[in-house]
Amino acid sequence: MSLLLIGTTGMLKSAAQQIATDTQGDVVVLSRRASSFSFDDAALDNRTYAYDIDWADGPGFLSALDEIAASHGPFSASLIWMHGRDEPLRSHIAHQMATDGTLVEALGSAASRPSALGEVRVRHMQGLPHVRYRQVLLGFVHDEGQSRWLTHEEICEGALQAFTSDDEVTIAGQVEPWNLRP
Repeated sequence: MSLLLIGTTGMLKSAAQQIATDTQGDVVVLSRRASSFSFDDAALDNRTYAYDIDWADGPGFLSALDEIAASHGPFSASLIWMHGRDEPLRSHIAHQMATDGTLVEALGSAASRPSALGEVRVRHMQGLPHVRYRQVLLGFVHDEGQSRWLTHEEICEGALQAFTSDDEVTIAGQVEPWNLRP
């Protein structure tokens, strides 16, 4: 089985690398500049297939994902970071997952609001019982009267925690009180 990584070549790189190291099979990286991506680990890079695809191009992305899944899927695990609320696109990704595959989706802090994308995604994914869905909400840190966004290390820790947790939703940092966001 393979690992699917979408939008993980930046802030989520170390989490993606850890998951890839712990996963057997192909590692499939999809991003706008995937062909220039490297884990800086020869053994891991040798089993990595990189495709320059922009998820913002919905129809093109769906078509390419079908072709890639035919070659490398179904995916036993995935880590995804995408903006926007394109539910058909997100559902299409979920349908490329193997039975009992783990799909971890990182979402920004706005997804934590009532009736926002986070809740919508959890409800939708509960209707797809073949996938073990985990969500990591990326919040902020408030300490000694100052707020800041999470570091890449903190984001990756949250993603890895979500990947190994039985909790549907993991919060990296904090998302409340909302008015304290940086």
